[in-house]
Amino acid sequence: MKTLFIDVMLKGRFVATLRYRYCPAFPLDIEELSAFVVSKLPTLRNKPFNIVF
Repeated sequence: MKTLFIDVMLKGRFVATLRYRYCPAFPLDIEELSAFVVSKLPTLRNKPFNIVF
């Protein structure tokens, strides 16, 4: 397992840095990442946030 640090941005402003653990044998899926962010930050539900690596 590897850890990926992702930054969450909302309208060009920094919101949070999250750690996402994943297995490098499988490709990353943007829908899974979006669901992970919403599970950690539920106030971003239905808002246009960006995920930055």
